[in-house]
Amino acid sequence: MRPLAGVKLFFVIGACTVYFISFAQAAPFVYSSYFVKETFAANTMVGPVLLANLSKEEAVQRIAEKVNQWRDSANIKIAYQEKTETIPLSLFSFQVEKSVDQAVDGQASPLIVQMNGESLSPFIEKLVAPALLSSLNRKQLEKDIAAVASQLLANPPAIDLARYVDSQKTAETMQVSEAVISDLGKQRAEITAWIADHPTIEVKGKSVFSLTAYLQGSLSPDGMSLLASAIYQAVLPTNFTIVERHTSRSLPNGIPIGYEAKVDKENRDFSFYNPNINSYTLKFQQTGSGFRVTLMGLPFAYKYVIKVGDIEYFAPKTIVQYSSRFKPNERQMKQQGQQGMLVKVKKEVYDETNQLIEAKEVSEDFYPPVYAIEVRGLELGDDLPQDAADQGANGALQSGQQQQPANEKEQEQTENSQNPSEQTPKTADEQNESTPYEK
Repeated sequence: MRPLAGVKLFFVIGACTVYFISFAQAAPFVYSSYFVKETFAANTMVGPVLLANLSKEEAVQRIAEKVNQWRDSANIKIAYQEKTETIPLSLFSFQVEKSVDQAVDGQASPLIVQMNGESLSPFIEKLVAPALLSSLNRKQLEKDIAAVASQLLANPPAIDLARYVDSQKTAETMQVSEAVISDLGKQRAEITAWIADHPTIEVKGKSVFSLTAYLQGSLSPDGMSLLASAIYQAVLPTNFTIVERHTSRSLPNGIPIGYEAKVDKENRDFSFYNPNINSYTLKFQQTGSGFRVTLMGLPFAYKYVIKVGDIEYFAPKTIVQYSSRFKPNERQMKQQGQQGMLVKVKKEVYDETNQLIEAKEVSEDFYPPVYAIEVRGLELGDDLPQDAADQGANGALQSGQQQQPANEKEQEQTENSQNPSEQTPKTADEQNESTPYEK
C-alpha cells in the first residue's frame, strides 16, 4: 500500500506544479487581454495625427475625425502659370484602418490616400495646352497630389503642373514669340560677332534678367540698345513683367516705334522678371542685314496680343536767327526740323476660347519734335537806332517762330554754326532723355 500512496502523491504534486506554472504564465496574458488596453507609444504618428497612448480603435476614430474636418474646409488646387483649378475632395479615398495597422510605434507613418486619376484629367485639360498633355508625368503628379492630401492641410500651396512637364521634349523646341530687327546699320559688325559668341541666353524661372549685367560692357551703347529693343519686342507678348526700360529723344533707325529699349553702361538698363517656375531661352539668329530673337519654352496659359496705337505727330517750331552776313530777305535753313511722335502700346490677354480677359496700357512713348533753325538777313540797316532795329526785328516774327537777337551777330552766328543744338530750347527731358517704363 505504501508504494501506491507514494505514486499518487507524486502525481498530485506534479499536477499542482504544472497548474501553478501554467497559471503564472497565462495570468499576465489574460489580464493584458481583458483588463489592459494596448496603446501606441509616444511620438507615434499617422500623417499629421498624433496617436500616443491611443488604442487602435481610438486611433482609427481620431484619424477619421481629422479627415472629416479636412473635407469640410480643405481647398487643394493645381495651377499652370496664372490659371488655377480646384480639385474636388471626392477624388480622394483615405485608407484609415490600413494606415493604423501599418503604424510603427514611436515613429511617423504615412496616411494612405488613394486618388481617382481618371477624374483628375478634365481639370488638367483646362489648364494645359493639348501639345503638353503627352509630356506630362501623370504618375508623379497624382502621387504628389495624394501626398499633399495626406497632410490634411486646409489650404496648401497650389501644385504647378509646369514642374511635371518633360522640358527636354517640349521647352527647347517650342517657340512662344519672336522679334526681328531688319537693319543693324553701323552696329552690324559688332552685333553679328556677338551673336556668333552668344547664340542663346537662359532666362531662369522666378528671377530678374538684367541686360547690362549680362553684357558687362561687351557692346557699344547703340549695340546694346538694338539688342535690348529686340528682346523687349520678344518678351512683351508674354506674362513677363518689365522692370526697367528707357527710350531716347528720337527713335533710332531700324527699331519699330513702341518697341525701343535704350541701354547704356551706366544709367540705363533693360530688365524684366520671369514669374514662371520654368526657364525660357532667348535664341539669336542673323538674318540678312538684321537678326531675329526667338523666345523658346513652355507655352503660356493665356494668349498675349500687343497693339501699337495710332501715332500722334507734333509739328516742329522754327527758330529764326538774323545775320548781317545775309542780304535782306535772304534765308537759309540751318537745321531741318523733325516732327515729334507719341504712341501708346496696349497688351490684350485672351483665354483658350479667344475671350478677352484683360486689356491694359503698357507704355506711352513720346519723342519730342526737333526745332528747325532758319537764318535770315537783316531787314533794317545797322545805322538805325537799336530800339528801331529791335522793333523791326520783332515785326519780322511769324506765328510759331522765335527770333534770335541781332547784336553780336557775327560772333554769335559762328558759335551757332559750330554747335546749333545750343539754340534749341531745353526741357527737363533733355537732362534725362530716358523715360522709365513703369509708371
